[in-house]
Amino acid sequence: MRLKALRVAVVAVVVLSMAGAAQASPQHERPVSLAGKKILLVNDDSVQAAKPDGSDGRGLYVLRQRLCRAGADVAVVGPWLPQGGKSRAISGSPAVSVAAPLAVPAEFATDCATAPAHGLVLGVCQGSGPCGPTTPSVTPADAVDLALTALLAQRLGWNDGPDMVISGINAGPNTDFAINGSATIGAATAAVERKVPAIAVNAGTGVATRPTTETYGAAADVVVRLLTLPRVWAYVRDMVLLNVNQPDVQPGDGPAPVRWTSVGRATQGRAGYTPTGDGTYQFAYTPETPTPTFEPGTDTKALLDGYVSVSPVVVDRTYAGRSH
Repeated sequence: MRLKALRVAVVAVVVLSMAGAAQASPQHERPVSLAGKKILLVNDDSVQAAKPDGSDGRGLYVLRQRLCRAGADVAVVGPWLPQGGKSRAISGSPAVSVAAPLAVPAEFATDCATAPAHGLVLGVCQGSGPCGPTTPSVTPADAVDLALTALLAQRLGWNDGPDMVISGINAGPNTDFAINGSATIGAATAAVERKVPAIAVNAGTGVATRPTTETYGAAADVVVRLLTLPRVWAYVRDMVLLNVNQPDVQPGDGPAPVRWTSVGRATQGRAGYTPTGDGTYQFAYTPETPTPTFEPGTDTKALLDGYVSVSPVVVDRTYAGRSH
């Protein structure tokens, strides 16, 4: 019992230390330079970025642009088509193929071109044939597994792996119990399982509206700032990932302050099925009634209050509480 109590105390101290450290980095800590840092980007929205509303990967390209401007060497290996809500799922495909996206937006086409990886962007599809417009996609976790076990070493000579895996920027928030179904979190989890530090990034306050370019840009700037903090690099290890949620911003808004938070326990909506009467069932997603209460210090509460939420998420699911 004493050992269990000690373990709980240690976990509490670590979380409290992380929360306190996030408020301000001590002045004597020298910022970490991103110059030459090898970063793998993945997402769950796909690598296509072809839709006008930006829901199929625009956030990924905005983040890639900002990281490369900060000096990082960035490679993208992501799902061929959108794979939201897949959590840590695997496709189970015995063979996969990679291909460049169908058409990268012109404004992002030359990003990272002078870096050692030359801005590599590859989508991963199922099967041994070429990836086409309707070829089934692998999951985000599959993309991470492929990149870390084979592709990065073969294509780029990253035999010791990347310094960091960043999953996102996801279109919409991932907070509270919703993180359990998040493929953005799932991809970061796959990286942590292979002992590679990981951050998951989400943009936007609501699930019904798509983030603006300004919101994506603000989220990307937060990531770049976080990566300059020595303590962030110390935290993203030992089966822990950071989950970042950026609130909506409008043109001219300044940077939102950052709050380090816990993952909330609220349910913001219910995904379920309704019988149609003919033996089939219709999927529906409805808001929670009554409106849930978001506790102070949690991710959704911070997001709704206009703060960037940064939550440490433990991948090791071992219960650290009391024995029964």
